[in-house]
Amino acid sequence: MRLPTILLAAAGMLTVSVHAHDPDPLLSPFSAHAPVIDGNLSEWEDDDFIEVTPANGVFDHESGVTDDPDDFRFAFAVRNDATYLYVAVRIVDDVIVVDSNPDHEDLHARAWMDDAIEIFIDGDHSHSPDARDTAGVEFQTGGEFAVVGNGAVTSDQSGFPGTGADPQFWTAAGSYPPAPAPAYIAPFDTAGGELHFEARLNYRLMGDEIGPGSRIGFTVSAHDDDDGEGRDVALYWKGISPSAWKDEAGWGDLVLSPVPTHVEATSLGDVKKRAEGP
Repeated sequence: MRLPTILLAAAGMLTVSVHAHDPDPLLSPFSAHAPVIDGNLSEWEDDDFIEVTPANGVFDHESGVTDDPDDFRFAFAVRNDATYLYVAVRIVDDVIVVDSNPDHEDLHARAWMDDAIEIFIDGDHSHSPDARDTAGVEFQTGGEFAVVGNGAVTSDQSGFPGTGADPQFWTAAGSYPPAPAPAYIAPFDTAGGELHFEARLNYRLMGDEIGPGSRIGFTVSAHDDDDGEGRDVALYWKGISPSAWKDEAGWGDLVLSPVPTHVEATSLGDVKKRAEGP
C-alpha cells in the first residue's frame, strides 16, 4: 500500500506504545468527510484497498481452506477522523449464503455461520494470547465486531454487545439485499459476485486513551459459507492460526492518523462562531 508522504511523516512523529511490534504497520488516512454507512462503497473509490487472497492471507485452520481466489478473496480499506475508525470491505465470493441470519436488523447475529466479515480491535495493544478470557479483560478495550452480508451484526464477543446500531458505539451495513433475494429462498445465491461492507467504530470501544495518533492492534477477517452448514473458510489479513480470532499476538498494527492542524483550526473556529451567535 502506497502512503502519501505527509502521512508517513505524521506517523514518524507519533509516540507509539511500548507494545508496538509490527514492522509494517497500517496507517489510517485522516478523513475530512465521513462516509455514509450504507454498504455502498462509492465514497471509497479513491482509497487504497489491501487485497487479501488465499496466497497472502492467513487461514484459520479451525475451518477449511481454498486456493482459488475466484472462490473467495477480500479487500479492505480504513480511514479515521476525530471520533471514529471507518472500515470498508469488499468480498468476492462465488456462492453467497445468509441463511442462518435472515433478519438484516439482528444485533446478535450468528455471523460466523454465513458470509460475513469480522473486525478485531486490540485497543490496549497488549497482544494477549487469549482475548476471550473468562474475566473479559480484553473486551474492555475492543473485541470482535462482525457484519453479515445482509447487514445483520453482532458485537457479543466484545465489551459492547448489542450496540451495532448505536453511533455512540458502532454502526455497520452490508450490501446484500433483503428478501426475496436468492440467498433467502434457495438459500444460496449461486450467481455469486461481490459483497460490500462498511463499519464505523467509535474510539470509546477501544479504551479511554485511544484517539487520533494512537496505535492499536487490528485485523480483519472474511468468512465464506458455500453450503448453508456453517463456515467453510475463514481468511484473515493477519493472524496466528488456529484460533486467530482470539490470539491478539498475530494481529497487525494500525496507526490512527492525528487530526491535521488545519482541520483543528477550522473546527475550533466553527465552535467559536456558534458560541458567539449571529
